[in-house]
Amino acid sequence: MNSTSSPNASEQPTRTPVSADLFFSTDVFFGLIIIDFMFGTIITVGNASLFITIYRDPCRCLRTPNVFLIGNLSVADFFMGIISYLRAAELTYKYCGLGHLPILNMSQYFMGAVSILVAVSTLLAMSYDRYIAIIKPFEHPQKITNARAKVAISVIWINALVMSVLPVSAVKKQTFLLAYCYSHFVIPSFILTAVYVKIYKKVAHQRQELKDVRASLTAANKRQQLERENRMFITFVLILFTFYLSFAPYFINVHILYFCSCRTSYAYRVYHYVANEFLSVSSMVDPFMYAWRLPKFNRSLRLCFRRWGSRNVVAVWTGTTSNQNRSTGQ
Repeated sequence: MNSTSSPNASEQPTRTPVSADLFFSTDVFFGLIIIDFMFGTIITVGNASLFITIYRDPCRCLRTPNVFLIGNLSVADFFMGIISYLRAAELTYKYCGLGHLPILNMSQYFMGAVSILVAVSTLLAMSYDRYIAIIKPFEHPQKITNARAKVAISVIWINALVMSVLPVSAVKKQTFLLAYCYSHFVIPSFILTAVYVKIYKKVAHQRQELKDVRASLTAANKRQQLERENRMFITFVLILFTFYLSFAPYFINVHILYFCSCRTSYAYRVYHYVANEFLSVSSMVDPFMYAWRLPKFNRSLRLCFRRWGSRNVVAVWTGTTSNQNRSTGQ
């Protein structure tokens, strides 16, 4: 905390907003604060809207195992929005020259670890669901049920909570971060890439089937099913790619922090903050990806907001009518 005093000894020292990080100016910190507040708002509003739509299910088409997994991913993404707000609060604390606030930093690490662990595990579960749906479509209704999806979600959260408690225990932060990066980014990346390469080969074969049955009216149901599965597969691939894009800078950041002498440079300090911001990209994009790529989410979102808008219109009209009645003495 820095302070400046005037030449007049009778005047009280005045505190000026300074960065606790000597590498950065107050303008840079102010820009990061604005970005975090924007990211937090987009993430929380987008994922809350998606989760509310799944909960209300206006079209009666969202009570399926893959949608339950999507809802679980939206909850994890929602917490990433909360983390953006916490990061903005921490940066504001630094911007005001008050130094570090350990409780905010600890809350970010814990919630961030839980959210990303849940997101990675959910992506693995979603890839397994797509693998069975496309590679073994006749076995999918028996193997992937709503009950099993709910059990998988419970296991995912228990695992994430247990793993995220490790930094609070005797485990060194360096050991945890390195193990965390490799066990929940590198290894899942190889597994998911291998699974989706195999799925892609099957999808390519199905595209050929689509060309063969497109002219047949008797194959309409099969055509619609194949198109729906292919569309969902492409959506999940885009979501997976976005996750890679979001987490890769942080993965590099951890290795620079512990293995490179350049960690004291200005360039690394800039990269450190940029990598933290990139962690929010996937959570910000996911809900819009579902609304754009999946027709049933598109319809459900529009119907849900249409009903909400209609209720507001009815409430406003009712309130206006009652006020007019009171003013006329009726």
